[in-house]
Amino acid sequence: MHVSSKYLELTRNKLQLTRLPREPRVEESRSWELGTPKQVLEGLLDYWLESYDWRAQETLFNNKLPQFRTTIQVPTASSGGASLPIGATSPPYSSKSNGPRPTEFLRIHLTHTPSKHPNTIPLLLCCAYPSSFIEIQKIISALTDPHSLPSYGAGAQQAFHVVAVSVPGCGFSDASEDAEFGLKGTADIFQSVMENLGYQQGFQICRALALYHPEHVLAIHTSNPVFREPALKKHPGAWLKYQVARLTRARIGCLSFGYVPFDFESTHPAKKTVPVPSWSGSISDEESAIETLPGHHYTFRPHTHAYTLCDSPVGLLATIIDSIHTRSMPSPSTVSAPTSATRSHSPFLSPSELELQESDILSTIEEATEDSPVTAHSDGSVSPQESEINARDYVWTPTEVLNWTMLHWLPGPEAALRWLTRAKIETETPGAYMAETYSKIPLGISEFRTKNRGRGERSPLMWGVTLHKIDWIKRHNRSARFPAWEAPDLLVLDLREFFGGLVERGVIGAPTGRKEANGVA
Repeated sequence: MHVSSKYLELTRNKLQLTRLPREPRVEESRSWELGTPKQVLEGLLDYWLESYDWRAQETLFNNKLPQFRTTIQVPTASSGGASLPIGATSPPYSSKSNGPRPTEFLRIHLTHTPSKHPNTIPLLLCCAYPSSFIEIQKIISALTDPHSLPSYGAGAQQAFHVVAVSVPGCGFSDASEDAEFGLKGTADIFQSVMENLGYQQGFQICRALALYHPEHVLAIHTSNPVFREPALKKHPGAWLKYQVARLTRARIGCLSFGYVPFDFESTHPAKKTVPVPSWSGSISDEESAIETLPGHHYTFRPHTHAYTLCDSPVGLLATIIDSIHTRSMPSPSTVSAPTSATRSHSPFLSPSELELQESDILSTIEEATEDSPVTAHSDGSVSPQESEINARDYVWTPTEVLNWTMLHWLPGPEAALRWLTRAKIETETPGAYMAETYSKIPLGISEFRTKNRGRGERSPLMWGVTLHKIDWIKRHNRSARFPAWEAPDLLVLDLREFFGGLVERGVIGAPTGRKEANGVA
């Protein structure tokens, strides 16, 4: 990757002209209630102007992540490129009446790191907003070379060919001009990329791949998924099991049906419906615009928000901060930690810390780029239990936050906002294919505690049995909203255990090699 110096200078000029809003006086404990606090943003703005070095980060990414571009031909949903109202469904396309289906050619950006080990599984990593392909830099070495992070048990030596594709319009992939481009189109493109690489076997994108291209998907692994409560009329069996487990609070083994007591610790209030745009029916209060998944509150009117976020790098920074921040309910491993190490209100370094601990910040940034994020014993082995119990909650460095922001600022966030809208429509519209269809592809789930998840951002994992064949679950005590970044050691071990276990049990067969890469520029 190489960004034009003129664009970097434009970014700097915009940062210098920033006008920050006034904010009301509130107690520190409530400083995040209205969104990103000004004191957090001011410190990062100063760091961006005075210390942040994009060229150094650009070099780091280029050295650690083998990157390519390939051109994919994509059929568009709307004839002639005409835009449809949000939520409208295009009529069935007829080649007789409309002629050949219109297509567009998109240059798709990807990272591809093949493993040298035998019996390697192709692994397509799908990053969720506001993440991007740079999230995988902490786990690539351990996934492609199991010896770089030893582990035990099933799949201990399982290796992967690692592929991460940038969603069109994000990172360095071209944006689709089709207003209806969403999960289905993304799944088609990702499948084409995997085929071009020679892999004939790849969470909402993963689910779309499993539903639309099941013959090419061996299994799915996801972290911290959110599912809907089973409905009595549609899934009476799953509904009855949930009600029994709820009444017993999952404290009777034979009547828990996979649920755990934590699922019933007053995290799911009675559902109430609230009015929302007609295309998405109704949603519960805990799934309202403020409290649900990152970026959710930008999906109702994406183009309106795009005017602000495309023009203001600080506005985009505030959005990214608000999407990744954590604050309450420290995980058990950090309850007794010193206050200075456990940032209960923000995972970001404050302005005073930026000023007083500049040398510490630089050393932390260097440490964050190391391949192995855990402490090893003298013989090089690492106990998964020890790596979790002894680890503190992750604290983001200013450079990391700005790197994530830059990967949305450089291409412009407008396509990502439109994509979020389409993804919501495809997954939440009553009766939609992705909202209702069951997938037989094995699903593995890693659940991490997240200190600031809204009420709608956690659901009992067993609710997912109505949509997936859940094959494997592991619950962690460590806090992580983006596990590949905040708990890479545990995520790597989970991926090995899940996929390697499937191979050992004969559920899937590991490929013995890969075909020659084809059509990659």
